[in-house]
Amino acid sequence: MSDEDTILAEANEIDEEVKFAPDAVPFISQVPGFVRGVALKAMIAKAKEKGVTLIDGAFMDENNPMK
Repeated sequence: MSDEDTILAEANEIDEEVKFAPDAVPFISQVPGFVRGVALKAMIAKAKEKGVTLIDGAFMDENNPMK
């Protein structure tokens, strides 16, 4: 399993309702590992607020708090 596959698998284990698309991985991999879980949970909460069940790269870009 590649690093990208591992990151995607770990992200998709966090919540049963909201999943991450493969094109979200480059955004996820930019988040330092020690805060990645917290950041992904925040992104999942944002997705739920907006009724989104699949977080893709565009969603990650549009909702990036560091932008």
